[in-house]
Amino acid sequence: MKNQSLQILESDCSNLLVTAEESTNCDRNLDFLEEVIKYPPELGRGYIQEVELSRGFSLTIRDYQNHNTNLTEISPAHEHPLQFCFKLQGQTISNIEYASLKTGETALCGCGMSPKMSYSFSEINQEIDIHIEAKLLTQLFGIQDDAIPPQLKHLFRQPDEEYSVSTRAITAQMQVALQQIWQCPFQGMVKQVYLQAKVLELMALRLQQDMTGAINPCHKYQSKRTVIEQIYQAKEILESRVENPPSLIELAENVGLSLYQLKQGFQKVFGQSAFQYLHQYRMEQARLLLYEGNMRVADVANTVGYSHLGQFSAAFKRKFGISPRDCLKGKV
Repeated sequence: MKNQSLQILESDCSNLLVTAEESTNCDRNLDFLEEVIKYPPELGRGYIQEVELSRGFSLTIRDYQNHNTNLTEISPAHEHPLQFCFKLQGQTISNIEYASLKTGETALCGCGMSPKMSYSFSEINQEIDIHIEAKLLTQLFGIQDDAIPPQLKHLFRQPDEEYSVSTRAITAQMQVALQQIWQCPFQGMVKQVYLQAKVLELMALRLQQDMTGAINPCHKYQSKRTVIEQIYQAKEILESRVENPPSLIELAENVGLSLYQLKQGFQKVFGQSAFQYLHQYRMEQARLLLYEGNMRVADVANTVGYSHLGQFSAAFKRKFGISPRDCLKGKV
């Protein structure tokens, strides 16, 4: 059972999380809430600690061990928050390279749309995550909306734009702050102030990495060029499956984009929708096959994905002003 492959939806995993303990030091007047959640026994053992430092600002500490090292979690496309991730131990492998993270790495994830992804996890996982609303981040660090440093602009994308990920190595300074958070000796109001201070220190150190732009072998950045490459990959899939093309939803999932990004990307890159591109490609391929003269009209229609000869003939004539039969005879 331990090595058997297992897939689970992110929503199902969330439903499995059973609250085991809620801190007795929760003080709503201080806007400080803490909850310790048992890791689902069906999946492994350990805990996930959620700490709300203030409204729109939270800390998550993960320490668990999976029973099944072949566990894959499926995450649907969703709006991604601004997030700082620090992997202390273990490895998260995604079907999209820039979303993977291993021991000793820290990822800075911006706002925007996250495509559907799948994740597989190592047996042991220890991680510290920070979530913060974009507006609160700019307020805390005194950044004006019209004066965001160029190195950080990728963090503040619109909900319909693909989010960015910058991955670098955890520094020695970060490691000290991470261990202080992990082993926090305080409770109540003092704990709140202590954790807020350490989290802000971590965020400052991580932002400084992107501000300086120092070369780092762990750096991975999701740029617009990568999205364009995904659009071209979608085009290649359509061309290779012209007889039985995937649906737009399936195509988007295959290349790691949201449906919105796929539609917008095709329009921007090719000046037409994916459906229009497929139709044009089918017609061009059909004309080429007819020019070669080695196939019957019905066979050409089937080859380019038309099961009904009449529909193919009508579409071909609308496109080129000539019937497929006349094209086959060389009547251009």
